[in-house]
Amino acid sequence: MKRIINYILVGFPALLAVLLLALLIPSNLKAQNFTAGVSKNRVAVNEPFQIEFTIANGGADNFKPPVAFKDFDIYSGPNHSSSVQIVNGSMTQSTSISYVIASKKEGKFIIGPASITFNGSKKESNNVTVEVIKSGAGNPGNPASGANNQGATPGSPSGASTTDDNLFAKTSVNKTKVYLGEPITVIHTIYTKLNLIGFQDCKLPSYNGFWSQDAPQKAQVRATENIDGVNYYVVELKRSFIFPQRTGSLEIEPLEAACVIRQRTKQQQSIWDPFFGNGGYQDVVMKVKSKTVKVEVLPLPELNKPEDFSGAVGNFTFKASLNKSKVKTNEAMNLSISISGSGNIKLIDALKVNIPGDIERYDPKVNDNVAVNATGVSGTKSFEYVLIPRHAGDFKIDPIHFSYFNPEKKSYSTISSAEFSITVEKGKEDDNSSSALMNGIEKKDVAMVGNDIRYIKVNNLNLKKSTEGFFGSAGFYFLLGFPLIAFFVFLFARRKYKNDVSDPILLRSRKANKMAKKRLRIAEKHLEENKKEQFYEEIFKGLYGYLSDRLTIPFADLTKDSIQFMLKSRNVSDEACAQLMLVLNNCEYARYAPSAVSSDLNSVYADAANVITQIENQIS
Repeated sequence: MKRIINYILVGFPALLAVLLLALLIPSNLKAQNFTAGVSKNRVAVNEPFQIEFTIANGGADNFKPPVAFKDFDIYSGPNHSSSVQIVNGSMTQSTSISYVIASKKEGKFIIGPASITFNGSKKESNNVTVEVIKSGAGNPGNPASGANNQGATPGSPSGASTTDDNLFAKTSVNKTKVYLGEPITVIHTIYTKLNLIGFQDCKLPSYNGFWSQDAPQKAQVRATENIDGVNYYVVELKRSFIFPQRTGSLEIEPLEAACVIRQRTKQQQSIWDPFFGNGGYQDVVMKVKSKTVKVEVLPLPELNKPEDFSGAVGNFTFKASLNKSKVKTNEAMNLSISISGSGNIKLIDALKVNIPGDIERYDPKVNDNVAVNATGVSGTKSFEYVLIPRHAGDFKIDPIHFSYFNPEKKSYSTISSAEFSITVEKGKEDDNSSSALMNGIEKKDVAMVGNDIRYIKVNNLNLKKSTEGFFGSAGFYFLLGFPLIAFFVFLFARRKYKNDVSDPILLRSRKANKMAKKRLRIAEKHLEENKKEQFYEEIFKGLYGYLSDRLTIPFADLTKDSIQFMLKSRNVSDEACAQLMLVLNNCEYARYAPSAVSSDLNSVYADAANVITQIENQIS
């Protein structure tokens, strides 16, 4: 108790002095600042570190990075972020532009100033000095450097303090030398020793030069993995199966992810933390980037290559069947072809089928029943042809061949069906088919006769004198002045649009309700499908995203205490705040402890929609 009283006795006069000093400082002293800083001043060769340029108290245009970047490899950037701080009702904004870079060689480097344009005048940041030393034997900044085509480029764009081996990204493949069309398993993972609570943004590769299929999974934590004697938590972000579509050296683009890390800020909790902090913790964003993976794609061998080979690569089975062998003329029958197995099954085209000319063939109906799981892509692809014989007689369909390349055996295989014999008997419609065709043509010709003859119209003519033409009428003058009116309307709309987009914070705040409704619609779909986990996740993201946009606070800086503080400062009632906290708590419990939540999903959805409506009606 004495300790708390001492805190109050010492802290209150100091707080009062700060408030009085803030009132005495004129607002025009808050000049714009443009500064540069690095996360480390002493690094090793190829060791990533962050350089950040901060623009305080105002916006700027025409940002130009330092020329000295030519001596460094740029792993990430430019990365943009912004922050808003409100003290005694006065708002201060700052914008940061950061890069994650690494030096190519040893030495002492002076990174020159970056430049911006502010109110028509050019401003430059300060110089930054970085000492680059020789890299260690094991390259501790990249604990996965010896693994198969994987890399690590951690950074701390939000100013977080972390060592290089605490957090890194890794892109791994099961093989780096494959044949054209052979499947490759690609896994994108995050390795961490820190308290990773989520992701703010992930940039996944587009797999240029490959056809890809993604495994149906979301980010999940796997068992810990030991690398060079260090245990890491492994988060698998994405697993894909890619099929190269051209030969040569292809690249798999790196994974980039913005990780949200929860860190302790103080060893001992202060009595002011419940009001101005989060119990001694803060959430920071750290960006990581894996290395580019190169894959060598070999052409399929020409030796023993079948003439009817169409590009199927994998391990397959094949069968063909005809539902009828005895039909009448103009009676339909079905020829079914089915291909099953694993590989690039979705890329297999319709097989070549030789059908006698007396049998009419329609384009096949294609059905895919392909599954993608953790082991690969497999399933069945079928082609169903409709055949209609037009003349009686005995016909044969030649055997159908299916050829594919097996990359495990490194050889081609061909599977053939049996020959199909068809007996076609004369149908009842054959005798009248010619007359029916002729009758159809005659009826068409008769129908055209009514369009060939046009009679002269003699009654009810609406004629006008030549002096009563369009020139000089009201419509003429309206059309004459319309382009001028449209031009001024365009100028007004353009000016209004520029005013709206010039203030990104205001624009973001205006769109907050729209984005929240979009999230709630997604949650409603999960509610209809009874997907509880996805439902609570969308409700949680929708509320936090709405509050971030509406209060103009970065997502990573949102805490429950700051949310309540900001809402109350904007005249939102205590009841609305309490209802909001209840919904957020329910969502958090459902995400991390599903068995502890028994709330009705419909009531949770209604509460979330209601609390957004209340905040919109009350916020000032």
